[in-house]
Amino acid sequence: MTEAYILLRLKQFSRSMKELGLGRLLFMAGLTACVLFALFFYTAAIPGSFYAAGIYMTIILFIQTKRSDRQFLKIHIPNFRLLLLTEYLLLSFPLLACLLFHKQWITLGTVIALLPLIGSLDRSSRQRNLNTIFQRRIPSSCFEWKGGIRKTLLLWMVLWVAGIGTSFFIGSIPLVIFVLGMIPMNFYEKGEPAGMILVYESGPGRFLWKKIKMHTLIFTVILAPLVAAFLIFHPDKWYIPVIEFSILLTIHIYIILAKYAFYKPNSKSNGIQVFQALGALGIFLPFFLPVVWILSIRFYFKSVKNLSPYLNDYR
Repeated sequence: MTEAYILLRLKQFSRSMKELGLGRLLFMAGLTACVLFALFFYTAAIPGSFYAAGIYMTIILFIQTKRSDRQFLKIHIPNFRLLLLTEYLLLSFPLLACLLFHKQWITLGTVIALLPLIGSLDRSSRQRNLNTIFQRRIPSSCFEWKGGIRKTLLLWMVLWVAGIGTSFFIGSIPLVIFVLGMIPMNFYEKGEPAGMILVYESGPGRFLWKKIKMHTLIFTVILAPLVAAFLIFHPDKWYIPVIEFSILLTIHIYIILAKYAFYKPNSKSNGIQVFQALGALGIFLPFFLPVVWILSIRFYFKSVKNLSPYLNDYR
């Protein structure tokens, strides 16, 4: 069963790569080579190996909390946790190989110990039907935020309050901003029905700018008190939350543009998932940010072209 599942995953990955086309596939190959080189370089010594392992485990944790097939695996596969561990070991092979090559035994042991723990994490599949005052304050046009907040409101509140309450520690606010900045990246995965785009009654360009403007406004309102609290206690380090906020917002705009560049009504494109993952790399690898900016410009024009059949009457 495990072998069949892994084979199925490989076939899905192969189909995703074929959707990208030759040009994008070559770009992905070059980018992967750069990431592997950076991974090999940073795992050569401590503390770089800890940082690299931490980023890698964060990505694995993100995959585990995001995946939607856990209930299916529980029902149909008796040893589903072993299957998840096998999958995550395969995904972690580049990291494990680098750590083994550099003889970073402590980091290697930590990673091997963390993988089963990550694979055992589970969220309740029960649907949440919260409709709090926070969601009602969000404009109806920002349905991605309404749906996303409905699922993650408790997490937002806990992190936000914890950040404010521990703002006198220099690292607490930047950490909370980072985590809160990661959450909205999941809000733009699936394409909405075409009718939800038509209600804007805007041409493709104006539609995109409206989406970006409203996202920027909501994200700014949420993080502004955190940034203010940081500035009260650490005014000489004002640039830390400002730069962090700017980078996160850059990635969010990139993800919005990537969504509509590959937009298909009521569906989730494999291509968008790949490029969203590339955008997230810009957070962990700052040297990759110029690529994100260039792709954002490219995706803007591609989004305008892709949305034209739906919004051409409003030009």
